[in-house]
Amino acid sequence: MARRFFTSVLAAALIFSFAGSVAAQERKKIGVAFGGGSAKGIAHVGVIRWFEEHRIPIDYAAGTSMGGLVGGCFASGMSAAELAEFISAMDWDELFGSSNFAYKNIRRKTDARAYPSRLEFGARKKLSPPMALNSGQQVDLLLTRVGSPYFFISSFDDLPTPFRAVSVDLITAQQVVLAKGSLAAAMRATMSLPLIFPPVEKDGMVLVDGGAMNNVPADVARSMGADIVVGINVGDLTDPKEINRSMFGLAGGTLGAMMRASTREGLAAADIVLNVPLVEKGYGSLAWRRSKEIIEEGYKAAEAIKDQLLPYAVSEAEFQAWLDQRRSRRKTSLPEPTYLQFEGIAKVDEQRVASLLNNHVGRPLDISELETHLTELTGLDRYETVQWRLVKNEAGETGLLIRGRQKANAPPFLMIGLNLENTTSDSFGVSISARYLAFDVPLAGSELRVDGTLGSNPALGMEWYQPLGRTALFFAPYAGVGKSAYNVVSEGSVVARYDQSFLKAGANVGVNLGAFSDIRLGAYIGRLDATVAVGDPGLPALKGKETAADLTWRYNGQDSPIIPSRGVAAMSRVLYIFDGPNIDPTLPTSRSSVNLTQFETKGSYFHTVRSDDRLFATWGFGTSFDNSPLVIQQFLLGQPFRLGAYNLGELNGDHYYLGTFGYLHQLGRLPDFLGGPLYAGGWLENGDAFNDWNKASFKSQVGVGLVADTLLGSVLVGGTAGFDGRWAWYISVGRLFFKW
Repeated sequence: MARRFFTSVLAAALIFSFAGSVAAQERKKIGVAFGGGSAKGIAHVGVIRWFEEHRIPIDYAAGTSMGGLVGGCFASGMSAAELAEFISAMDWDELFGSSNFAYKNIRRKTDARAYPSRLEFGARKKLSPPMALNSGQQVDLLLTRVGSPYFFISSFDDLPTPFRAVSVDLITAQQVVLAKGSLAAAMRATMSLPLIFPPVEKDGMVLVDGGAMNNVPADVARSMGADIVVGINVGDLTDPKEINRSMFGLAGGTLGAMMRASTREGLAAADIVLNVPLVEKGYGSLAWRRSKEIIEEGYKAAEAIKDQLLPYAVSEAEFQAWLDQRRSRRKTSLPEPTYLQFEGIAKVDEQRVASLLNNHVGRPLDISELETHLTELTGLDRYETVQWRLVKNEAGETGLLIRGRQKANAPPFLMIGLNLENTTSDSFGVSISARYLAFDVPLAGSELRVDGTLGSNPALGMEWYQPLGRTALFFAPYAGVGKSAYNVVSEGSVVARYDQSFLKAGANVGVNLGAFSDIRLGAYIGRLDATVAVGDPGLPALKGKETAADLTWRYNGQDSPIIPSRGVAAMSRVLYIFDGPNIDPTLPTSRSSVNLTQFETKGSYFHTVRSDDRLFATWGFGTSFDNSPLVIQQFLLGQPFRLGAYNLGELNGDHYYLGTFGYLHQLGRLPDFLGGPLYAGGWLENGDAFNDWNKASFKSQVGVGLVADTLLGSVLVGGTAGFDGRWAWYISVGRLFFKW
């Protein structure tokens, strides 16, 4: 009897097991094709969240462009909540802005401050613009964080959810479905939109965004084994009512037509089409900062077609089993690298960073620290990108590979800058400047700068920077020639002009105090001629040599040369002039620049408040100690943020102090990759320039204006008024806030 009961129970168990197995086999496998659409692709996160809440498993994922990024992150094991947190934490200015200023070293930051225009050209073989407006460096690092735990997998089928990314090879003009290799590289390739990001080169292919050929890769999802394919479109498929017939309008219209055709063809291969109506609701391709709202739109779009989706929902137990299976395949830890390997990095740069990067060998990998150390390479501007990944050698050992991709068109670089600013309320100074920057001329690791300026204050100069071996020491000789005008201003008008010409040659020795700071000690010898050109300023003519020594410390921890979101930039200098030019004719005066010691320090600080606004302060202090220098060596105030109600040259003295405090409220933004924020702001300027400490006063002025971050640098339109009734308005293009 007991045996019969046991046999019956066993049979029942087998039947239920078989039935469960058949049911599992009968469940339709769901594939999702995540379509491209730049920022609009963030809506995919909302769709994934809806699927999770309604227990619809996603068995296969295929994506193009932003859909490839979201799809790849989901395939790595992220849930909808993790994806939303991942996206909300992104610094879009850092990822998609055109500048990597925050990661440049002190020399590159100085270059960028002097030439804040984004119009940087390469001069390797011929003058040519960069491949893209953004190098992709920060996007590469972000995606490497996601993909690094899967460095050892042989196929993307081994991810928690099998995945494919779609790209286009420019050489063969064919679609490329990325199914193995580096997950980070695959996601980066599928979103390499021309003009925005450089292409990804792999196995002889030049890979760019796949949207032009297959923007919603439903056919790819089906080829992976999906029984039911959901195609998600986040773009606008309606035909335009009219065509912009301008040159750029036609180019944009052509690309738009190709994308619509690609999307329609892709959706035709899907069983279920999920359209997220973003364009008609005012969400553009660059609406990165509206991620929460876009995610909600994706959720609502899925809810709108729930009658088509809910038939594929599974039981609580089945969905939990699917989740458990995904979690069991997810990798989050990294093995300790046992060796360091370089690829594409110049030998001199390898030697410079090898000891630093070797600190990551033989211990658990600290990704944040590694990314910080990589700035020693990225800050050189020699490389388009510097990536890291884990690799295995033939012995099965795990290594840390540092791979550099040198810029195709540079070095040498040619930086161009336009500067326009008021000299008085009704006159302007305009100049065009250029800097030629070459590396390894003539020795490895050296840098050669040649500067030229046309227009106001023309000049020509050069500096050669040579590091000394593997130390932080360097040697930097320089020379220059130029002309400048010193205006004597009275009651807002130029009453006389003092023309100066100089010839100078000198050398510095110094030490790099980390990536963002250096200190230099140097001396120079030169000739200075200054004569009265217009009017009678009451100043003597000067002719003769000038010899001097100076000690300069510089630091820049800011993240933009124009309107930083954070950080301090500062400089301090001690100057000692041994000998100065002769006064011609000799005049009875107690003023002299011979045996003159001067000290000056200045800087700026920025802090972000309320996510988009800026709180800032600038300061300066200078003194000639007990000396009374000639007017050409006095400190000058005037112009924006430096008691701007005065014109430059209207307020000068042997000593000065200055403190400006302000607030900038963000009104909007120029398109990403083409510019940055637009601010309206106000500031309070305080300070004075004077000859006698006993006569120092406290002058206060209030300034207001509009400030924009543009391709040409900062653009400022504003004005300043003093409490004494003095006021001035100004327009400035180029450098702003803190010039050195």
